[in-house]
Amino acid sequence: MLKIYLIGIIILVAAILLNGIVNKLGILGWYDFINLLIEKETATSRKLRIIDIAWLFLAYPFMLGLAGVGGNWLYTWLCQK
Repeated sequence: MLKIYLIGIIILVAAILLNGIVNKLGILGWYDFINLLIEKETATSRKLRIIDIAWLFLAYPFMLGLAGVGGNWLYTWLCQK
């Protein structure tokens, strides 16, 4: 149970940091993407850039996966002591 919690905390912290970074860089995040989908008067595909799509569907999941691996490593390291 502690392992799952620790990995979840690491992923949460990583997600918060990553969302802050992409916001400062002007890259579309998931909340902005969902708001684009909800807007009825605009065409979603016109507002999406290649970097937005690459971030949302490639880089972001990869980075969160790395955070999960890092959380697992941290748990293993802590439990060895």
